[in-house]
Amino acid sequence: MRLSWPQHLQASRTLELAGESQQGMALALMGMSLLILAEDLLQSEQAASDSKRQA
Repeated sequence: MRLSWPQHLQASRTLELAGESQQGMALALMGMSLLILAEDLLQSEQAASDSKRQA
């Protein structure tokens, strides 16, 4: 994983505090954060699947 679960949570909590003038940028960053989370979860799932096949 590129980011640990606590790092993903911290990114979300930080972005939710964005002011009204920065909501567009915060939304874009949240989208990127969700994309990274999805990729991390897919990679983790694939690694678990690979280890089960080898067992």
